[in-house]
Amino acid sequence: MPLFRARRSSPRPPAGQVGHAAADTRYVTLDGMRGLAALAVALFHFNISLMPHGYLAVDFFFALSGFVLWRSYQPRWREGLGTRAFLARRLIRLYPLYALGLLLGAGYEVWRVVSGSRTGLDLETIALSLPFNALFMPSPFTIPLFPMNVPAWSLFFEVVANIALILVLFRLPLWLIAAIAIACGAGLAPIVLARDAANVGAIWGETGIGLLRTGFSFGLGLVLGGLSQRSHRPRGAVGMLCLGAIVFALYGIGFEPRGWYDLFVILLISPLLLFVGTRFEPSRLFAPLAAFAGDVSYALYAVHWPFIEPYRALGRHIGLDGVPMAAIFLGSMLALAWLVARFFDEPLRTLATSALRTRAATARSLARA
Repeated sequence: MPLFRARRSSPRPPAGQVGHAAADTRYVTLDGMRGLAALAVALFHFNISLMPHGYLAVDFFFALSGFVLWRSYQPRWREGLGTRAFLARRLIRLYPLYALGLLLGAGYEVWRVVSGSRTGLDLETIALSLPFNALFMPSPFTIPLFPMNVPAWSLFFEVVANIALILVLFRLPLWLIAAIAIACGAGLAPIVLARDAANVGAIWGETGIGLLRTGFSFGLGLVLGGLSQRSHRPRGAVGMLCLGAIVFALYGIGFEPRGWYDLFVILLISPLLLFVGTRFEPSRLFAPLAAFAGDVSYALYAVHWPFIEPYRALGRHIGLDGVPMAAIFLGSMLALAWLVARFFDEPLRTLATSALRTRAATARSLARA
């Protein structure tokens, strides 16, 4: 794997000199941790008692995103990758599954209205919120930013971070990005301690806190992405320990006070696991499972929300609760995530990427004519 050592920002070469940046081999430990973190979020939403700190997975996601985007796109940006091209690639990656989760959530809310449920959204709120959410924007008509798929709040902040990355952060030296991240962490800490939890960002009134939460973890991920990487990542116990550690950190039961524990995970454990996970891989026996977990993680995160209440109702109907029902829910969501990733997201992204490349090739041909 080629080494990459981040430098201070330097002038970009002319757009006509664009090449292809070397890509690192796959980080399987990071894939596994991402998949386990997505499972932890789904379990937290389904039964909070079984994964009390599952919401901290979002902070790990932000850090992981910063790392991956720096490794993948910062060399391309230096070679001339433009803002529009970057954002188009990111929307191709993020939007299809986001849109599917939104449509599933809207369909479920409409079904609740039609079935006479006294809970949930009314038709007017659905109709008013849907256009905003469809544009990847928060709804101004509800308390949650994304009322039909509440976990999508973090995807919105991911988009905000991506825009900041291409417009500003790629132009900054790593030490300044680190300083911004530390400032965000310093601003976040007293808020988390005052609330005694870091489960914030999903509703109006918490958007500033969401930005701080995103800014710290995403910024630190960028800094870790700028560090030189090993040409060889040993397999074995350390990689496996990372996979177990992410589950233990997100479970976190028995650690009090809650706010201090959340800060400990956000500020120290999550970045540490990301750092170690970039340098060690799991054993060959578990590597395929870790890779699979990474492959379905985003789909799982994007589409699980609308199924929570139906599966809870199913559990009440058949008299099943606790761990057995949670296992059924998670197993079903893993199967669904694999199906939508394999037969919806991948084909759609392939088509969109092909269209983007064709458009770029046409534009280059016209420019040379």
